[in-house]
Amino acid sequence: MGKRLKIAVFSGTIPSTTFIEHLIKGVSQTHEVLLFGVQTKPVAYGSEHIKVYGTPKSHVKNAVVSSGRLLQLVLKSPKNAVKLYRHTSQFKKRYERWVWFTKLLPIVLYKPNVLHIQWAKDVAFYTVLQDTFGVPIVVSLRGAHINYTPIVDLQIATIYKQEFPKIKAFHAVSKAIEDEARLYGAKATAIHTIHSPIPTFFFDHYRACETVQDKTIRLVSVGRFHWVKGYETALDTIALLKNKGYHIQYTIVGPDEFTEAILFQCHQLNLVDNIALVGAMPQSELISFLQQFHGMLLPSLIEGIANVVLEAMALGLPVVSTDCGGMVEVVIPDETGWLVPVRDSEAMADAVIALSETSELELHAITKRAHEFVKEAFNAEDSVRDFVALYEGLVGG
Repeated sequence: MGKRLKIAVFSGTIPSTTFIEHLIKGVSQTHEVLLFGVQTKPVAYGSEHIKVYGTPKSHVKNAVVSSGRLLQLVLKSPKNAVKLYRHTSQFKKRYERWVWFTKLLPIVLYKPNVLHIQWAKDVAFYTVLQDTFGVPIVVSLRGAHINYTPIVDLQIATIYKQEFPKIKAFHAVSKAIEDEARLYGAKATAIHTIHSPIPTFFFDHYRACETVQDKTIRLVSVGRFHWVKGYETALDTIALLKNKGYHIQYTIVGPDEFTEAILFQCHQLNLVDNIALVGAMPQSELISFLQQFHGMLLPSLIEGIANVVLEAMALGLPVVSTDCGGMVEVVIPDETGWLVPVRDSEAMADAVIALSETSELELHAITKRAHEFVKEAFNAEDSVRDFVALYEGLVGG
């Protein structure tokens, strides 16, 4: 399209996750990007095409800023001001009415051509922008919000079934998530699978992995302590390997401290000396840290497509993953890694043994194929181009 569109990339907080920040900067190359939400820390984008319309955390400051915005909206479009007031008047509590009025006000005032919502769970609060104010909505579908939240929270499932059929477009990170979305009424023609891009510097740091060669097997996982990450299965796997006589060291990167459940399991399985915990670290430090291991474990119960696995594959680190969510789309047995059933510690232990016994020539061939696959399928430039085409198609259509 010839003219610059106004694309709102909305996550609720400014700045946001690495993926969203990359998307913001990429889209700003061809269109205006509008950012709404609470600004949690100072951020300078260095682009005149990225506009930040933050909502202050302080209620007093918010009252001042929102009063100015309301005056602008009344002068610009009295009808829209009335529509917004009527909509937020439906909330039962006065505080809720105020919160949602101030959240929606800047979006109605600056009215983007497209609103891209990053968290599906919030969809019911923002469809009014599409239904009443004519702003087409794109909803991102990644992991928790579509994979298990509507299963454990039936109210969310009901909301999805009500709202999903009306949404103009969805962004899914994997084919598996695309299938999940259709269960809640999302139209197949509205779902666009666009892979989350992997930063270029991961590919730049690719190197041939180190083979075990009768040394201690060093394994690593990256991620928060949450039941969906399946660390209980990973610890059972480490215990099985230890009981079979293998020297094993397992490191978990990300959490600041062990949960009671994990700590108790480590003691119960006599793994205290085999497990290490390392706090979160910047990606620049994480790269060199990961390269000291023989393989990455992903014991998750469900995922969209785990970015940590993609990053490991980009670096040349072998991967053992559960067959959860969209992982089968990237971890291909005998081709790009080892794939095992969910909650199957025996199968995971066998896969680790197979990895440790794979010849240097074959292991390097597997990791090289994984590297090339991720480089081709999760290219950042292609991802941004696909998003831009999605936005332009909504406006043009």
